[in-house]
Amino acid sequence: MLQFWLRWIFAFSLTLTALTPSFAASTAKEALKDVTAAAQKWQPDAVLTHISTLMGRGDGKADQWLYTFYSPKAKKSAIVTARDKTVANVEADVRNTSTDPLGGDYVDSDKAVEAATKAGLKLDKGAKGLGMGLVVGNQAVGKPQLFWSVTIMSGDGMSSVLMNGKDAAFIRRNDHKFK
Repeated sequence: MLQFWLRWIFAFSLTLTALTPSFAASTAKEALKDVTAAAQKWQPDAVLTHISTLMGRGDGKADQWLYTFYSPKAKKSAIVTARDKTVANVEADVRNTSTDPLGGDYVDSDKAVEAATKAGLKLDKGAKGLGMGLVVGNQAVGKPQLFWSVTIMSGDGMSSVLMNGKDAAFIRRNDHKFK
């Protein structure tokens, strides 16, 4: 009887795996044209202020990206989610977390991950679950700058590399042990 249930659970698991949608992974810039158009339908003056994912891969691509846009006129933000390189959702009028535009002069996520591995971040090309983010920082000291951050977690800790967003030049690496 136990074997029957184990086989049934195994067959059910295979079925669920087969039914789970597979998304086409993309770099941060690949869906940019479509997500910008969606954001500008929400507010015509919307500007991109933040890009992030927690579903990153070792090749710098992700199954899903979140793009935060800010409307200076409305003083509101929206988050546009891209999956399969197309717009999946627009969450309008969310709390403002970033208001400074990224501009268009930044390296794509694949180059950021490549630079992070050169800086000592240990991951393989098949790695999944990377955190990646691009944002403007240093406003408080009067020197706004683009920053890419790439983070990987493991059972015993996490490591991250911070880089210049324009050229992926190394800034610093942080390693934290949980135990």
